Amino acid sequence: MAVDHERIRQLLGDKDERADTSLRSKSLKRATVKEPPTTLTPYEWQQWYQEHGIPSSHRRPARRVALPWYKRLFRCLR
Repeated sequence: MAVDHERIRQLLGDKDERADTSLRSKSLKRATVKEPPTTLTPYEWQQWYQEHGIPSSHRRPARRVALPWYKRLFRCLR
């Protein structure tokens, strides 16, 4: 059973092409947006990082070294 998308669009009066949910439109959108992909193999990630750099969302924040509790206590008592 074939679906006549053009006929349905004509009957509903839908002129909006932005509502295209096909795989082709999604892949085109992913290719043109400058966001990092969501799933890649480790080798593909390595290639992607070499071409685009590591985005800040993929970097770990610097860890602050916590002082021991007794040193923090001595600071408060001074």
